[in-house]
Amino acid sequence: MLSRQIPLGSAALAAVIALISPVLAQTSSSKRGLVYVPNENHPDDDKIWVQEPTSLTWYYNYKEFPSLVYKDIPQSEFEFVPMLWGAPPNIDDTIYYDNIKSLINDRNVNVSHLLTFNEPDGPTYYGGSDMQPALAAQVWVNNVIPLQEEFPHLKVGLPGITGAPYGLEWMHQFLANCSSLISTDDKNKKNCTYDFVTIHWYGNFEGLASHLGTYSAA
Repeated sequence: MLSRQIPLGSAALAAVIALISPVLAQTSSSKRGLVYVPNENHPDDDKIWVQEPTSLTWYYNYKEFPSLVYKDIPQSEFEFVPMLWGAPPNIDDTIYYDNIKSLINDRNVNVSHLLTFNEPDGPTYYGGSDMQPALAAQVWVNNVIPLQEEFPHLKVGLPGITGAPYGLEWMHQFLANCSSLISTDDKNKKNCTYDFVTIHWYGNFEGLASHLGTYSAA
């Protein structure tokens, strides 16, 4: 399992960017996903995202379980991607591992990708999960690594840091802490593994291009 690490600065950098256009294309695309937040006042409106013509093929809702509004749609048609949003109340809790295992084994949901930690370097009042790198690393070791070992087909994304300069510093600290937790000594150093990275950016295209270059070179 640990052999599938992708270096942070690899040319294999993958950016997961959900682009929702006012006019949806006729053909589906694995690149088009929905960031789903329920419409509390008009819940029926949420179904518009899966009505024809739509190019959306997957969604996430910041949680570990699928949204009820899409429960009757097969995973093969509109794939739900679970997220480990932040830290559990107890750092030693493995509730995320337990829930994803149950989702796959007991509810027969064909989960193929996992998202982790929503803007852990950002404050909660801006929607971030506000976690110290060491804490995030321990939660990852307790929950994500067991899932990777038990379900080798899962593709796991790195935490979705903000576009702020501190984000990359946070990521380096997180990876270093994660490595320290699973390494027995300096001669037997191991690294926590992942399959893709997630990019958060709010701004113009030039800024995004610069940020992607900085991330890839980090």
